[in-house]
Amino acid sequence: MSTERNLIRRHTAFRRFWLARAVSLVGDGAAMIALVLLVSREDNAGTGVSLILLAESVPRFFGPLAGALADRVNVRRLLIVAELVQAAVFAAIILTRPGLVALVALVLVAASASTVFSAAGRTVAPRLVDEADLMPANAWLGTAFNLQAALGPVLGGLLSAWVGPRGALLLNAATFLVSAALLTRIPPLPGLGAGGRGGMKGLFSDTAEGLRHVRGNRVARAIVMLLLLGVFFGSLDNLALVFLAEHSLGTGEFGFGVLSASFGVAMVASSLWLVRAAEHRSPVWVFLFGWFFTGLGLLLTAAAPVLYVAVAMQVIAGLGNGIANVGEETLLQRAVPVEVLGRVGGTVSSAAFLGSTLGYLGGGFLSPDTHPRLAFVVAGAGIFLTLALCAPGVLAARNAAAPADGPSPEPSDGVGVPSGAEPAPVGPAAAVPSEDEKKLGAR
Repeated sequence: MSTERNLIRRHTAFRRFWLARAVSLVGDGAAMIALVLLVSREDNAGTGVSLILLAESVPRFFGPLAGALADRVNVRRLLIVAELVQAAVFAAIILTRPGLVALVALVLVAASASTVFSAAGRTVAPRLVDEADLMPANAWLGTAFNLQAALGPVLGGLLSAWVGPRGALLLNAATFLVSAALLTRIPPLPGLGAGGRGGMKGLFSDTAEGLRHVRGNRVARAIVMLLLLGVFFGSLDNLALVFLAEHSLGTGEFGFGVLSASFGVAMVASSLWLVRAAEHRSPVWVFLFGWFFTGLGLLLTAAAPVLYVAVAMQVIAGLGNGIANVGEETLLQRAVPVEVLGRVGGTVSSAAFLGSTLGYLGGGFLSPDTHPRLAFVVAGAGIFLTLALCAPGVLAARNAAAPADGPSPEPSDGVGVPSGAEPAPVGPAAAVPSEDEKKLGAR
């Protein structure tokens, strides 16, 4: 292995994959703002915005099915096709200026392609890098996701104000093309879990097999449950934060903006820290401690008497959230055989998204507008309870045997496989935080 510690500098194939993901994610963040602004200027704006957000959300529930597809086919080809489909969709929106019904249909297609990319992306990193580099690789990919949340909306707002929403959508279409071009430069990644079954019947059968694996794999089952319940409780933060700032702390819109930014900045900082600090740390403890500090930050936010204390508590929660994301990805790749990882990873993503959806639907019963501090108490306490429930299953990963997908390859030429050989899995896999689940609900 090279003496250069920076994975991005020394690993050409991973660098291309990371750049492709970072460019595409930032474009996505800008495009969502632009779509909302575009629809908000039309008749029936409220209904239009709701339908756009719904079209963006519904495909995320089909992560296991998308993961089954990723396990069956050449992953590099699938990633490129997913990016080109999204580029075509946004080009069509720009050129045809569709009505609301057609626009919603196009967004639904783009979100479906994004869901497929997320599931397939989870199988990439461990097939490119050595096992010792898995957690730093996930930290880099977590940074790309966090940049989407930090830069995308700002860029989308600025472009929409400068050249109009369609200009921001044009940028997004271009980022997909750039991403697809970069992805053509990573090694071929043949499907490993096809099982010889063709057609939709085989795809559904593979999906069911992946769900059975989640049920039978103690570590995967614990991660799914922790993401489902933890994100459910954590989403209450997003519901109550604006009311905490305006009603309890009396800081108005400025305070809400500062509190929201502090959480996001902390997530970026945590992933950047793990880029250099993750290599020799256990993903089990990174995952569990990340969730512990997420719950602690939310619980202490409830007691914050003034804005700067609330900001400090949100920083703690954001650091924990960012750290937990990296630990989760690495833990999953070490606990799940690579041939079913797309399906298991898709299930994890859908569980987290379901948790946030249920949190938003059920959070209203806590009256966060009139009792925001109560919502934070429930959020923090709920995460601690979830952690106590799921930690034994996660801790089982410490003694679990490595998945039987073969020994690590000999030292390679920088793409994680022996020179001249077909890419082979170094270990089980994970990669990209799916674009809407990894935070405790989208801010």
